[in-house]
Amino acid sequence: MTTGDCCPFCAIIAGNAPARVVAETPTSVSFLPDVPAVLGHVLVVPRDHVRDLWDLNEKQAQALVTDVLATARTVRRALQPEGFNIIQSNGTAAGQSVFHLHVHVVPRTIGDRMPELWPADARWDVAQLDSIAHALRAATSE
Repeated sequence: MTTGDCCPFCAIIAGNAPARVVAETPTSVSFLPDVPAVLGHVLVVPRDHVRDLWDLNEKQAQALVTDVLATARTVRRALQPEGFNIIQSNGTAAGQSVFHLHVHVVPRTIGDRMPELWPADARWDVAQLDSIAHALRAATSE
């Protein structure tokens, strides 16, 4: 089920909007974004309209991971990149701009136009790390 034309990815899935489709499965559609970060950048989008990771159920998650892996293998065979990133963002603070869950498969070469993903100056003291680890362990057991 999709939400139709109100979601740009649902419109692509329904065939109501143009896209450079790379692959389709019963559970997802993979296509090039209109403005790829690098050549070969592919989006893998579930056919079901799911806003973000928190709205994804286990069955949908398993299918999506399978489809992302297949897409990554396709990118590797076709382009033979030196590496690749799998990027999935949730919420505005994380950079999600289309609120239909999607996974970016981004082929990488040394010196490409993609920026570093982690800040070099990320320094945390032991107390902060211990506190976060404790909070995460507590949330895991809930």
